[in-house]
Amino acid sequence: GDAAKARLTLPGVRVTGGSLRLSNLELCASEENRVRAGELRCTDCFITARNGCGVLCLQGARVFLTGCEVAHCMRSGIGVNGKNTELHLSECVVERNNFSGIGVNHQGRKIEFLNNRVTGNGYHGIWLNVGVVATWVGGDLSGNRLSDKDGQGTLIGF
Repeated sequence: GDAAKARLTLPGVRVTGGSLRLSNLELCASEENRVRAGELRCTDCFITARNGCGVLCLQGARVFLTGCEVAHCMRSGIGVNGKNTELHLSECVVERNNFSGIGVNHQGRKIEFLNNRVTGNGYHGIWLNVGVVATWVGGDLSGNRLSDKDGQGTLIGF
């Protein structure tokens, strides 16, 4: 909605189990937000990180972002650097991050992008490592500095 977002400034959210749900929040991490062996569900949030990724998905992470903006991060907006992860992005904007918008190093259980805008990132819009398969359904993947999709992984639907 149009309600002003509450602003939360902290070193970073660390989800290490269970499920954390955030909505209508401006999440400003001085370091990085990380999820490992737990679940993060964000709705209508603005996420940034001064010294890392907006959201770093480590082993066993399940991350669901809906209607969120991930921008101005020191590294990539969203990074996947662990096995058995799930990443679901819907109606999100991932823009103006110093590295890539989304960088996936390891194949996940499920990685899907639905109607997102990924633009204006310093490296690639979406970078997928060899063996990674992700699904792109609708949205805008354009205007990223090096390329919109790179890496040897497969982005089905783009």
